Amino acid sequence: MIYTFQCECGYYRQITASIAVGPPPRVACVKCGKTMDRDWKNDAPFIDTSGCKDHDFIPHQKRVASGYDRGSEQGMEAGFQRDIQARRKEIRDAGGQTGSFRQTHKVPTHLFHGKIKETGDKNYWNDPKNLAKHNSCKVE
Repeated sequence: MIYTFQCECGYYRQITASIAVGPPPRVACVKCGKTMDRDWKNDAPFIDTSGCKDHDFIPHQKRVASGYDRGSEQGMEAGFQRDIQARRKEIRDAGGQTGSFRQTHKVPTHLFHGKIKETGDKNYWNDPKNLAKHNSCKVE
């Protein structure tokens, strides 16, 4: 990384050092001998991203990490229903939900974020009316 320092006399100096090492604690001016201050305005980190892939050219299926977003729509729905059934069985086998926290729904990531994006309401999933619309996500 390139670190830029400026002296009161107007002299600039750039020092190249590893980002792991960081900038030197003190830099002396070669003109007047005073200690130079770090120039934060001109010292924005430059990170070479030329080797990075453009996300616009990566297919959606490769960008999404959710297990339900792989494969066909029917495959996703079937996988989610198996997951819900397994969670319902876990709750039954444990003798019901105990403690102060009760899980009522288990919503797949793409549906959870999709509804928030679609409606613009960040509290979409906190509204009981909206939860009632998604019976397939109920675990109780």
